[in-house]
Amino acid sequence: MISNTMLKGPLLMRPLLLLLLLCFSVLSFAQNNLQTIRGTITLSRSSDEPAGTSVNIKGKLEATVTNNEGAFSLSARLPVTLVISRVGYGSLEVRVTDTTLVKVLLTEGNNNMNEVVVVSYGTRLAKDITSAVSTFNASRAKEIPAAEFGQKLQGRVAGVQISMANGRPGQGIDMRIRGAATLGGGYQPLIVVDGQILSGADTRNGDMNLINPDDIETFTVLKDAAAAALYGSRAGNGVILITTKQAKVGRTNITFDTYYGWQKVPQKGRPDIMNAHEFAAFMKGYYEDKIKYEGYTKGIPEDYATPDQYGEGTNWYNALLRTAPMQNYSLNLSSGTEKLSSSSTLSYFNQDGVLLNTNLQRFSFRSNNEYRPGDRFKIGLNLAPTYQAEKNTRNYTDGNRQIIANATAASPLKPVYNADGTFNTNASSYGMLNLNNPVQQLLLADSRYKTLRLLGNAYADIAILKNLHFKTTINGDLASVQQDSYQGTMYGIGLGASPLPRPPSNSTAVHVSYDYVSWLNENTLNYNLSLNDHHLDVMAGYSAQKWSREYRNINGSNFANDEIYWISGAAVTNGSTNKEAWTMASSFGRLNYDYKGKYLLTATFRRDGSSRFGPTVKYADFPSVSAGWVISDEGFFKKNNVVSFLKIRGSYGKTGNFNIGYYTMVTNINASNYVFGGNLTPGFVPGPTLGNPQVTWEPSAQTDIGADINFLKNRIIFSYDYYSKTTTDMLYPVNLPYESGFSNIQMNVAKLRMWGHDFSVSSRNLTGAFEWTTDVNVSLMRNKLLSLPPNTEFIGNNTTYAGYNRSVVGKSIGQFYGYVFDGIYMNQAELDSAPKHTTSTVGSVRMKDINEDGVINADDRTLIGDPNPKYNYGITNTFRYRNFDLAIVCYGQGGNKILNTNRADWTNLDGVMNVASDMMYRWRSEADPGNGKVPGTRSGTTELYRLANSSWVENGNFFTIKNIALGYTFRENLVKYVKAARIYASVQQVAVFTHYSGMNPEANATKDNLTGIYGQDLSTFPIPRTFTIGANFSF
Repeated sequence: MISNTMLKGPLLMRPLLLLLLLCFSVLSFAQNNLQTIRGTITLSRSSDEPAGTSVNIKGKLEATVTNNEGAFSLSARLPVTLVISRVGYGSLEVRVTDTTLVKVLLTEGNNNMNEVVVVSYGTRLAKDITSAVSTFNASRAKEIPAAEFGQKLQGRVAGVQISMANGRPGQGIDMRIRGAATLGGGYQPLIVVDGQILSGADTRNGDMNLINPDDIETFTVLKDAAAAALYGSRAGNGVILITTKQAKVGRTNITFDTYYGWQKVPQKGRPDIMNAHEFAAFMKGYYEDKIKYEGYTKGIPEDYATPDQYGEGTNWYNALLRTAPMQNYSLNLSSGTEKLSSSSTLSYFNQDGVLLNTNLQRFSFRSNNEYRPGDRFKIGLNLAPTYQAEKNTRNYTDGNRQIIANATAASPLKPVYNADGTFNTNASSYGMLNLNNPVQQLLLADSRYKTLRLLGNAYADIAILKNLHFKTTINGDLASVQQDSYQGTMYGIGLGASPLPRPPSNSTAVHVSYDYVSWLNENTLNYNLSLNDHHLDVMAGYSAQKWSREYRNINGSNFANDEIYWISGAAVTNGSTNKEAWTMASSFGRLNYDYKGKYLLTATFRRDGSSRFGPTVKYADFPSVSAGWVISDEGFFKKNNVVSFLKIRGSYGKTGNFNIGYYTMVTNINASNYVFGGNLTPGFVPGPTLGNPQVTWEPSAQTDIGADINFLKNRIIFSYDYYSKTTTDMLYPVNLPYESGFSNIQMNVAKLRMWGHDFSVSSRNLTGAFEWTTDVNVSLMRNKLLSLPPNTEFIGNNTTYAGYNRSVVGKSIGQFYGYVFDGIYMNQAELDSAPKHTTSTVGSVRMKDINEDGVINADDRTLIGDPNPKYNYGITNTFRYRNFDLAIVCYGQGGNKILNTNRADWTNLDGVMNVASDMMYRWRSEADPGNGKVPGTRSGTTELYRLANSSWVENGNFFTIKNIALGYTFRENLVKYVKAARIYASVQQVAVFTHYSGMNPEANATKDNLTGIYGQDLSTFPIPRTFTIGANFSF
């Protein structure tokens, strides 16, 4: 806890007063002996206009940009070094000693190593970076329509695995940097926007889906511990630094960007279940076998007696789908003078889901402002309010026994609508489990999720001395979230066994809301010194943060009718409230040193203290060290046209994960009523988990060895990293004896290792009138669970109808667990000679006897597949000819398996729901054994077949053409006041090449709390193919 006494007392006031006096005196310094530097900048690529190229004085605040002719001017005391930079070209340093006109040709060969890169609490030249850092400019993905910025990064950065887990509007992105460094503490990377650490306003989807992609200018991904250690206990899963759009000095610009798109679910991969004719024939055979083998006497039901009367029937899955529009509008106004810079963006985004009655809307505004009253002082204020409204994107649609699963289970013999146009409320045929109309369910569904969020920060930067800067920042992150859901009497989610027609269900309504507030104050002091060939840059800082959230839940049931569903109209109501808070205090520092720009050393240190942990473990240290050697700058390195630049580097550091719950160190108390003296008396009882004051951070130690090599005058840029990362003291609930009164206690007991290789290559294949560039990145990765608590064999559920994933020591985490499918008992001889289950009979499923005890039971389950990819890769080709440009983005992954858990329902042979098309090839007799892979339908013998087994496991390799975009840029003014314009068309999710039978090989239906795994496909919200047309205008 941060004590209030830290903010009081004369001991603190005196240095503050002195600092303020010093600041005001610094502001009064006269600016003498200034000279004007003028110059022109030409770009090597003639199709690019020179306007907007940045020119700043190295080590100073003074900066400007070029005008439309590439000219610039600024004032400074000579001599100075100008740093000239532009996106796509990098930067170039020019020494200026007099007022002679400066002429510079900025070529793409300047790119890469001279590029200015945003890093933790500052910027550095790429040449001087000694850790694993990757950057990506958002303008390179502006044609990709996305509600989440992660979609724009997919396939673009080595070591970053991004999956489209589902197609819900505004959701679905699953992001990992070099794997998941935890079993239970969350694995999404830390997001930092313009230096502001985001702390999770949206508890389900983190911070990613509330950041407007239109606001973003650049991404920087900090992949190793040395790069991320300055963020300490929050950086265990890596860090993504986002820089939003800023105004350029000397330029006023208005831009308007818009696109409109159509989303449609591809045919490939849609559920392959039986149509009406197939299902009627299947059910007719089902009852024929029931008569033959079970003595059934009621005959074949009328619904199934003549299958030839049916055609395709109703495809309930297709009936849920639609062609869905999406649209985006973004208006930006930016203006910069020597004293004031301001950039404001107003955006509106609207996306209908490809499932009926689903939608997301977002209104966002961002204003970045900086005022520079003098050369030594600047202040800034950034504000970003966002309002987002979602409908039916978080409930009811996908997952077990939800609407999509109900649609695949419904009878294809039943229509969506009656002859009079009203809904057919019954979607079940004779003998099936009772199921309401899924289309009606979806159209009646009413679950609304609204978020109002304000991100803001204010800062002051003071040049106390020539090389000494002080910066203080106050960050605020405030959000109000509200969810309202109503299920009417005809909704009836899930399957039921009640007689037909299914009776109305009980109406219910839920109101959930919470308010979230986070305040963060950070103060840094930067000092840089150059002495002959020695260069030193030192930073020290202190931060304090307080986070709190108040949660409210009210629900009601038994409404008078479906027209009035305010909770006050419910016959039964109840509610609950909760409040959570934590604080953190941190000190941190960094030292950068280089000699002659070729021997590089960086050391960082952070000490975090958090209220989440007990008194003896409240603080933790996170150091790092990294070094680099620019071999190409050595005298012995022979200059040649093959190798333009060569740097090797290595790093070691520690980071942590503090997302382990807010009050794990104490035993929670729950309300519980009891009878005392004949009266009902309110009371309290301890929760099931015993508090542990010794529980602490999950620390990760990581080693990284890398190399950066440029070839052929920087036309080919290559980067390689090997990393090894070990997370120790991972949190896990250890079971306690029953007599303790508690079920478990959270302890730091597990250990996990991850290692791998990252490669990236960027090549300018052709230059001139026709340009062609290629960017390729490849990541190879592995992980292994090294230890678990004593007497703990695995992590995961041990039930047969769940617990599909299991983590065991010596294997990668989250492996699929189940039976090994071994065919069918084709005849009596096979049944007599083989191990069998208690329900086994001729024609039933046969599983392998793993423990060789002659009996098939739950003890024969084993690991049946690994969901962890062994590699992923991205390939981007960009072509330019005159005013045309074409970009093709591809992404792939492999070495993993997918568990198609839809098969639990689709292989149900009890005649109670629709099934997969291949079930028609079932065993019916020794003379008609089917394909030898599908058992018979005899009652009491089918359960084992629909339990998790290796026949559900499929190859997860895939290659996706993610996006193709074709654009045309108008260089000349189209009309008065329009300086430039561009039109484009794009296709997202163009094609997927995979052996997986389902729709989405990037499936991530299950994010288990204990294993953090993925790889299960369970009635996932479908991912659409999107066709987009758009335009960009500059005024």
